[in-house]
Parts: sequence; structure tokens; C-alpha cells
Amino acid sequence: MESNDNKPARPKKKVTNRDVAKFAGVSVATVSYVVNGREDQHISEETKMKVLHAINFLNYIPNPHAVGLNTPQLRTIVLRSGSAASPLAESEILCFMHSMEAACREQGYRLFYSTAKDAEKLAANACICIDMPDGEFRALSRANFIPVIAVDCLVNDPIFYQITVDYGKVRSAAEEHFGSGFTYCCIEPQNAPLREEIFRQFACVRTVTSAKELKSCLAETRNIAVTQPALAAILEMSGRKDVFFYQEHLAPRAQTALDCIRTAIDRTPLSDPEHFIKV
Repeated sequence: MESNDNKPARPKKKVTNRDVAKFAGVSVATVSYVVNGREDQHISEETKMKVLHAINFLNYIPNPHAVGLNTPQLRTIVLRSGSAASPLAESEILCFMHSMEAACREQGYRLFYSTAKDAEKLAANACICIDMPDGEFRALSRANFIPVIAVDCLVNDPIFYQITVDYGKVRSAAEEHFGSGFTYCCIEPQNAPLREEIFRQFACVRTVTSAKELKSCLAETRNIAVTQPALAAILEMSGRKDVFFYQEHLAPRAQTALDCIRTAIDRTPLSDPEHFIKV
């Protein structure tokens, strides 16, 4: 029997306007109207955005003169957070950046944090949104036709990669460590669905937005579990012995975010379309 090892790779199927229409859930004519800027057809803004996101996601290039559909050539990743990010939350973002920097350099990406809060068009190849409210996330994603990755925020939309801590694993590890009750302490989430998930997973939760609130938590609470390096560093300085820092997720979370960005930029076909990832 002839071996298949030396057979040439099958060329990728060219994406057509029918593929875009199916992905966006619209007609082929609608795709054509959006691509050609037919304002006389009265296409709604919501439908137009669906088509443009489908074009970007599938890497459909209707002609070499298409405007605004190609991503910048610089390999740049920008990090954004919600408009109400506290100083503690921004410290946590810096910890996340530190965990990503080495891998980014190795793979030719520049990484920077933007303190801008509005839904502006970003001069980057991809964006990581960390703990961003659902409305702000969607506004930013509508303004950009680049991969937008949700980290530590739930947007419940399968078109976006969403990477969160596996709080079930955290709960099990903390229960094993303490052998009794404990309090999960975290920086107050801006993303409401994530906050609900945290309170669903743990029997006792304390959220903080400042060092003063964290000090109060220390005075009133025993057996504290944390997953955020910024909080863990402060708690370590307090000298408390009843603090459990779950950190198994840190390296995988950073690498997973970078893998998702690379997959999205390269439009790599996925065998599993599931974009909800717990680490």
C-alpha cells in the first residue's frame, strides 16, 4: 500500500463571500453591499459589524484595494482594562504583563498596556482585555477588526476567546490545603458575570479595591486563599501564615493568551470551536 507521508499538503480552501454570509448569518447580497459600501441599501450598523467581523475572522479579502480590513504590520499586543480599574487592579495587570513578556519577545511580539478608557481604534495586531465590563468589551471589539481576547472576564460570546481561572480547581486546592473553611479574597471584578462566577464557586468571598480594604480583610478573616500575584505579594509582606496562594494557573494563562492571539491572527482552523478556556 502506498504511504501517504510524501503526499503534498492539500491547499487551503479559499474563503468566499458565501462563507462570510454563512458565518455572519446574513445573505450573500448583504456581504456584497457591506464590502462595496452600498449606503443606499440601509444596512443596519449591527449587521454591518457582523459582516466586518466575519470578514476579519475568516480572512476574506474581496479585493486588493479593500480598505480598513487588514491588520497593522507591526506585531504588537495591547492590554486594556475597564474604565473603573483600581490601582490594585492595574498592579495585577502589570503582573500579568510580566508573565507574558518573555514568551512575547521569543515570538516577536511587543506588549504594552494602554491606560486609555474609550472604545478607540487600536494601532495593534491584537488586544487583550483584562477584567473589562461586558459593555466596554463589546464597544472596544466593535471599534476594531483585530483579535480581541478576554482574560479574566466573561462575555458569553463564542466568537471571542475567553480565558479565566478554573475556580473549581482553586476551591479544591484550598480545601485540601486548609482542611477546613477559608475565604477567597480577590480584587473587586469589574466584569459582572465573572464576579457572579466567583461567588458561585466559593462559600465565602471578600473583594477589595484598596490596600485599606485588604488590611481590613486581614484583620477580620482567617484562612485566606488568593490567585492574584498583586494580592499575594502584599499578603506575604504581612507575615501571615494562613494564606494560600494558588499560582498553578499563572504561566498557563499567559501562554494560553498568547497562543489564542497567534491562532486568531493566523486564522488557524480549529478542530474544536470552543473558545471558553479555564486554566
